[in-house]
Order: sequence, then C-alpha cells, then structure tokens
Amino acid sequence: MNIVSQMCAIAVMFVIMYFYISQKKIILHTSKAFVEVWIAGLLSLFSDIFALVAIEKRSGYPHTATNIICKLYLWTVTWVAMVAFWYICVDIFRKKELERKWRKRLWIFGILTDILIMVVPIKIYDSDNIVYTYGPAVIITYAVTVILLALILMLTKKYSQAINPRRRKSMQVWVALMFISAVIQFIDKKILIVSFASVIGVLILFIMLENPMANIDRDTGFFNLNALFEYMKEAYGQGNDVSIVCIRYGSNENDFFTREMEKSIFYEVVSFINKLPDNYVFRSSANEYLLVFENTDCAEKTIGILERRFDKPWGGDNMTMLFGEIYYLRSTELVRRPSDILGLFQYAKRNRAEFTGRGVMLINNEVIEHIYDENSVENEIIEALRDNRVEVFYQPIYNTKTHKFTSAEALVRIRSREGNIIPPGRFIAVAEKRGLILSLGERVFEIVCRFIVQHDIHAMGIEYIECNLSVVQCAYDHLAQDFIAIMEKYHVEANDIVLEITESASITEKKILLDNMNALRKVGVRFALDDFGTGQSNLSYIVDMPIDIVKFDRGMTNAYFDNGKGKPVMDAAMGMIQKLKLEIVSEGIEEKEQFAKLDELGIDYIQGYYFSKPRNAAEFISFIESNNA
Repeated sequence: MNIVSQMCAIAVMFVIMYFYISQKKIILHTSKAFVEVWIAGLLSLFSDIFALVAIEKRSGYPHTATNIICKLYLWTVTWVAMVAFWYICVDIFRKKELERKWRKRLWIFGILTDILIMVVPIKIYDSDNIVYTYGPAVIITYAVTVILLALILMLTKKYSQAINPRRRKSMQVWVALMFISAVIQFIDKKILIVSFASVIGVLILFIMLENPMANIDRDTGFFNLNALFEYMKEAYGQGNDVSIVCIRYGSNENDFFTREMEKSIFYEVVSFINKLPDNYVFRSSANEYLLVFENTDCAEKTIGILERRFDKPWGGDNMTMLFGEIYYLRSTELVRRPSDILGLFQYAKRNRAEFTGRGVMLINNEVIEHIYDENSVENEIIEALRDNRVEVFYQPIYNTKTHKFTSAEALVRIRSREGNIIPPGRFIAVAEKRGLILSLGERVFEIVCRFIVQHDIHAMGIEYIECNLSVVQCAYDHLAQDFIAIMEKYHVEANDIVLEITESASITEKKILLDNMNALRKVGVRFALDDFGTGQSNLSYIVDMPIDIVKFDRGMTNAYFDNGKGKPVMDAAMGMIQKLKLEIVSEGIEEKEQFAKLDELGIDYIQGYYFSKPRNAAEFISFIESNNA
C-alpha cells in the first residue's frame, strides 16, 4: 500500500492552515470559502487513506463496510469539486440573495449526487500491488467532478470581468492540475496523485489569494489597499453599510526632522491608531489611514478621539505639533462602486476649501452627488473630444460705427450622445479642474481656424473671431507655440483672431501669460480683456497687459442702468479706456433702450441677445448674410 503522497499532502495542508490562522486577517466570504476548500481537501486525503486501508484489510471486515468507506472517499472527491466551484462563484454572486440561492442549489445537487453514489454498485481491483475502485459509483463521481471542473473553466471565461484576475488564473491552473493528474492516474493505476493535485491547488490559492500577509502593510501592520478593495466589494455585495474615517497627518513646512525623529513620530502615530477600537485600519498612503467602522456611533466617537489627540504635541520631547486632516464618509449607501471610495477621499482632499474650512470634512450625500456629477461631466467631455462632439457657436458683435456685425465671439458647446447641446456653464469648470481644458481649448481654436478658412468671413463683413482663453490656458507655457502652429496648419491670418483673457487669471502666473501674449502679438494676434469689472485687478490688467479691447461684462452693464452707483463707475472706466485708445465691447445687451443709450455713449461694439443668441456655424452665416447685406 503506497500512501506516501497522501501523507505528504496532509502535512502540506496543516502547514498551510498554520500560516493561515496565525496571521491577522479580515474574514471575508472568500476566506470562508477557502476554509471550506481546505476542509474538503483534508477530508478527501484522510478518506483516501482510509479507503486504501479498508481495501487492504477487507478480508477481516464485512464487504458492505469496505464499500461504504470507499464510497465515502468518492463523496469527498465530489465535495472538493463542489467547494472549488463555490469558491469561484463567491466573486460572481456577491449579492446576499444570489449567494443563498446558488448555495442552496449546490447543496441539493451535492446531496443528490451523494445519494446516487451510495446506492449504485462499486467494485474493487486489487492485484499486483495495484489498488483502485471502479464501477458505476466511480463513473458517477468522475462524471460529476469533470462537469464541475468544466463549469469552473466556463465561469472563469464568461465572468472574467467580475472575477478577481488572480482567482481566475489560480482556479484555471488548479483545474488543469486536476485533469492532468486524473489522466496520469488513469494511465498508471499505481500513481495515486489526484488527491495530492487537489492539495497543490489549495496551496496555489493560499499563495496567490488567501495568504493574509499579502493584505498587510509591512511598515505598520495595518491592512493595505488590496484588503480594502476586497472588504468593500464584499460589503457592497452583502448590502452592508459602513462608515469610513480618513485621517491624514503631516508636519509644519518649517519644521525640520532628522530621520530618527521622523521614524519615531511615525511609529507613535501608528501605535496610537492601532489602539483605536472597533475598526479595521487600512493604510492608503505614507501618512494617511482609512478606518472602517460597521457602527456609525463608534466612527463618530473615534473622530472625537482623533481631534483631541492631534491638538496635542507628539514626539519624545512632546514638542512636535502635527496637523491632522479628518474626512468622514458617514455612509457608503450612495457610493456606487467599491473602487470609488478612494476617489471620493482624493476629491475631498483636493477640494477641501470648497466644502469646509478647518475641522472634520463630512463627505455627505450632497458631496457624493457633486463628485459623481463632476465625474459624469468629465466623461462627457472625454467622449465628446474622442467622438468629435465638440461644437462652436458664434454670437455676432455689432459695430456702432459701421452699423454692421463686424466680429463674433466663438463659444464652445458639447453635444451629448443623445444629440442635446450641453452649455459651457455645465462643463468648463469641470474641464479646468480635471485637466481637460487645454485639450478642449485647443480643439475649439482649431474649429475656429477651420471655420475662418472654409468661409470667406471678410466677404461677409466679419473682421475677426474672438476666442476665449481659460485661466488654465493662460498659465500654460506652450500656449503661444501651440496656437501659432494651429494657425500655420490652417493658413489663418493672425489678425483674424482676437483672444479673450479674463481677469480671474492668477496674478502669480502673470509672467507666463505675458510671455504668451507677447509671442502671439508678434505674429499679429490681438487680445481682449473679458468680463471687465468682475476680477481682482481691473485697472492693473488694463495698464500692465498688452490689451486691445476691453469687454464690459453683463453685470457691469446692468449696474449702469439699475444702480445709481454703477453709472459714474462705468462712465469713469469708459473715459479712462477711451483715453488709452482701447476699444470697448459691452456684453449682455437685451433691450432696445440699453442699446440706444450705449450707442449714444460711444461704446464701440455691442453684444447680446438683443441682436442674437449664439448660433451654430450655418445659422450664424445665414444671420450675417441677412443683416450685413
């Protein structure tokens, strides 16, 4: 009787379980399924040995008893296949209702299979040191096992996106080992390695997926981000709502730490966080930790502890003050995907000032909806750029001297997948915040240049087209270089372009803006100061920047007519601008009386809905041809 391979396999199984239970871990459904796989594998090994012993000693026992022992081994073979099947299903059927339904089905299938194995005959072959069983019971066992292994392969392919990639690969390797070992054992009955192959499969699962050390951050002993994702995926699947506290700390920029001091403070913080009760702690970055609570009261109690502690000094000398930023996601109910968790906290950190000042930042439903809305808009912009759904509308600008429309402002629009126009107020701020404004602005400028080339704008009486520059574009080093390249590509004359800058452009980036303006002016591009009256440094922009045109925003124009104080302010501004020999455009004109008064004041250009709303290219051309005839 050769049971060496089985005994070695049993030893391996106990080594696996020792390392498994001795490590810190989060108990997930996958963990429970792995333990079930381990138990089934161990039972299969012991029952294999018992079956071999029973066959060898069968002369001293009733024939029925030997058959039952052999059939119990066949049971365990099907159990290994079934728990392996269930292990792969854990990723697929994460929802509690689906899990219960499929687990119930698997139990029923297993019980029926075991009953069938027990009632049909089994035969024993024992000759020339070759021992094995055969007959209907064995055929059913191997048929069920093969079916389940084939189903595992089918599921790994069909649900490849839903299954953890490492789980998919591990199970495919295990199934391959089972098939290979079965073929080898079928060819040479002396080599009893099927049970050993199942143990190798368990070992692969442990190394690739279930080793608790793979989920531990080595520096702190806390769980890592991989563990967080697995934990949150299960929480979502089971419908469990959790609270998450993010604590991010750091030192004053002026503080200097030696490496030893930094290390000492690091471990002091780690020790403090480790003592906080009722939570799982995940390290998300160097000095940032996520504390996950299944109870909201515990989370809010911990926030208080964190606030009080970070109000006190740290270090061996109790002289080092650390700042502690706390972000609190009270509920994950509205969070759509586990992978969104980190994104929510990253957004909160980047935009903390937008939602709160000092203290704890609560990531409530309003913040979550705002983030998802921004994400949706960002995706819309990306898709519009990719699918050529960025459009330019043109709003005519009336020349009070020639009494014709001699220019127009280019205004970006995005057309949704459904064909609806998305206004710039919906996406410009998001494009600036998410780093898409450069691509969007360049696309708009290219569309304008193409429009100028494809249509004889001078024949229509249009002298130039105004294009808006965002704050981000103004601070972009290569703006002039890129725009000059586009004009050269389409052979556009530089004097056909006026670029609008806004006063909200950061003064700290003024040098970059000036460099860009000077480079573009050298080739003939002119500049307009847009929204005059709403920025931080109205007069300094006019004095310091090489501006050709000043545009009064709608608010300033309305104040002239509605507010007693607005009239002298605008009169003074107009007088100064005209003395500097700059041209003036008044925006937002909607009424005839406003137009008449501004015309009387000597405003050079007038723009607004009184004349026309922004129009697409075809409508704009038709409007100009009709009104400039």
